[in-house]
Amino acid sequence: MTDKEEILKELKRRYNNLKEENKIKTNLEDLERIFYVKDMFVKDGFVAERLSRRICHRISETFMDWNGYLHSIVMPNPQNMLNMMESKVFTQDEKKEMMEIMKKIMELGSRNSVLVLTNDKTEEAKFIDEATKFWDSEFRNQMTKIMKKINSEWAKK
Repeated sequence: MTDKEEILKELKRRYNNLKEENKIKTNLEDLERIFYVKDMFVKDGFVAERLSRRICHRISETFMDWNGYLHSIVMPNPQNMLNMMESKVFTQDEKKEMMEIMKKIMELGSRNSVLVLTNDKTEEAKFIDEATKFWDSEFRNQMTKIMKKINSEWAKK
């Protein structure tokens, strides 16, 4: 068995235990589909001892990366031509909608910071489930709409 296969086997075993112990509803395949957790652990070369903490960090990191991008559209850096061009694609109402997404992402990001400090496994489980639900029920559809509009505009240029 290769190192990668061993890591993934260990991840599956440990995540299933974590899921059962903490009543997490999200399965590993959904975490992989959205947050690429398998790739993260293979890249790390091991399955973190504090598995739920590492997963929460990955979730937060993914959303905060998107948040940075949305911020560059809502409040573009005037020195960045690409930000300025993409920002002009959207109306003020659309930017307000983006700010609502950004608020939700900031809530997740700040909640993750609280979890770092409190080490509350029950709250980490809720965080994993709620972040996955947010992605599937709201975030993905809104970001797809935004990215299609940006892509369409770039295709015209």
